[in-house]
Amino acid sequence: MLEEIIITANGVNGQMLLYSNRIEIKRKGALSFMTHGLDGTKIIFIKSITGLQYKESGKVTSGYLQIIFQGSQESKNGLFDATKDENTVMFAKPDEEEKFAQIKDYIISKI
Repeated sequence: MLEEIIITANGVNGQMLLYSNRIEIKRKGALSFMTHGLDGTKIIFIKSITGLQYKESGKVTSGYLQIIFQGSQESKNGLFDATKDENTVMFAKPDEEEKFAQIKDYIISKI
C-alpha cells in the first residue's frame, strides 16, 4: 500500500514531500543542478529530526526550511550557505511559503 503525501512544497532549489513519518527532498531544476548536481531523493524520518531552521522570504530574498537531524552538518551562515545545504529547500512564492510553514508546523508537533 502506498503512503499518501500530506503536503508537497515546491521550492526554488528542490521539492519537499511530507508523509506522516518522513520528509523526502527531491532536486530538480537549473538552480538545483548548479548547487546539488545530480543528487537523488533524500529521505529523512521525522523521528530522527532534532531541529529545524526556518526563514520567511523577504521582498528580495528567498526563505528556506532546513531539516536538522543527528549526524547532519547544518549550515550556520544563513541564506548563502542554505543554497548549498543538502537538507535545505529554499522558497520564494507566497503560496509555497505557506506549504513550507505547514511542513515546519507538522514536524514541530511530532518532535
